[in-house]
This record gives sequence, C-alpha cells and structure tokens, in this order.
Amino acid sequence: MAEPLRGGALAGLAWLFLGVCCFGSLMSFVRQRFSLRSATSKKPAASRSPRRARKASPSAGRREAPWVAANEPPQTPRAATSNPSNEPAPVTQENIANLSWFQFEQLIAAGFRRKGFSAELTAEGADEGIDIVLRERNNVLLVQCKHWAGQSVGVNIARELFGVMHAKSARKAILATSGRLTPEARRFCDENSIYCIDADSVLSFVDPAAMPAQHEIAANRRDLCPLCGATMVARTGRQSGRAFRGCSRYPACKGKRFAGAANA
Repeated sequence: MAEPLRGGALAGLAWLFLGVCCFGSLMSFVRQRFSLRSATSKKPAASRSPRRARKASPSAGRREAPWVAANEPPQTPRAATSNPSNEPAPVTQENIANLSWFQFEQLIAAGFRRKGFSAELTAEGADEGIDIVLRERNNVLLVQCKHWAGQSVGVNIARELFGVMHAKSARKAILATSGRLTPEARRFCDENSIYCIDADSVLSFVDPAAMPAQHEIAANRRDLCPLCGATMVARTGRQSGRAFRGCSRYPACKGKRFAGAANA
C-alpha cells in the first residue's frame, strides 16, 4: 500500500516541476517580446530636412508712388573710367539746372529704369507733350518733363497733362520738373492722380551713375534759356538788328542771351 502512494506522490511532484518549468519559459518568452517591442518603439524618428524659407514676392508691399524712399533700390555704382573727365558729374541743383532738356529727360528715364520700369522716350512733339512712357507689367504711366530751372510750373501745365491722361485712358501720370510747382498746380496734381518730381525730390530720385560728365553739362550753359532751361536759338532783333540767342519756346517764354551782356 505504501509503494503505490509513494509512486503517486513522486509522479505528482514531477508534473508540478514540469508545470513550473513551462510557466517560467513562457514568462521569459513574454518578457523578451515585450522588451523587443519597447526598443523598437523608442527608435528616433527620421530627421526631416528643414523647410526653406519662402522668398518674399517682388510684388509684395507694392509702393503707392514709383519713387518712395522706403522701396529705393541700391544706387548703381559708378563705373570706373580711364579718363576722369568722363566720370558722371555730382548730383547737385546747379548741375541739374544746367542739363539740356534732352539730358534731363534721359536722366528721369534712367531713374525709373533703376526702379524696375521699362522707360521709353517719345519723339519730340510726337505724343501730345508726353516725353516718357513707363511700363511695369500691365501698368502704363505717362511722364511729362519740364526742365524749367528758373520758372515755376503752373496749374495750366498740370491741366494739360490731365487732359492727355483722359485721351490716352491712363489712370496715372507723372510731372517731372527741375523747378517747382505753384501751390495751385501742386493741389491740382494731388487731386487728380498726378505724381510730382520737383527740385526738392529730383536729387534723391535720379541715378547718380546716369549723370552726364561735368564738361558735357558745362557746354550747355550758353545754350540754355536762363528763365525756363529750354534750348536757345540764334535770332536777330527786328528793330536793333542786334544778334542774340532767344528761347526756343518763344512767345511762351521770352528768355534771351546776349554775347558779353547780362541775360534777359
């Protein structure tokens, strides 16, 4: 009787031992799987290349007027020349006043080109007083230049430009002068979408690299009207028979230059 009981007890212990071993193996397997999964989930995410900052659009912050100082592009550096006499003259009121009318128009056109406009000079007298046509994308602006260093631009000039604006279906125009506008002319321009460049703003507007050489400006002095800056032509007085140089804008302007005498 004792032998069967002993054999049954040993068999039970064997099965218990086998169960414990199986349970330990199962727990070890579970721990390994859990450790592997945790290690995988902790891998660092692949680094992403940083986004490049978008460049600001050139059209962003569109300026109200073409020559606002806040949007001023860098000045064009003066090109070095082998002959110093051919270097651009300094931008001064005196040099601006002594430009020829054509040099003044070229200087204004160069100033707008520096600001991104396409500037086309018109033939003299061919486009109802419009001297420069500006284009920027789909925008067209008309420019009238008055190189009147010694004479103020009156409201009649501004009204004529306003009439051309309507005839050309232009929304805006620019009146550029080396002189100044009368208060009435300035007020009319402000009320009718005509921007002004005058003696006070032209110095900061022009491109210094586009200035003619000093000797080219000096050669103009005897050929410019002392009143309005227009070109002079040779004339002879009807009564006196005296030779003189008169303003090409006569009778609108009666400026004169006499050889060896004061200007009139």
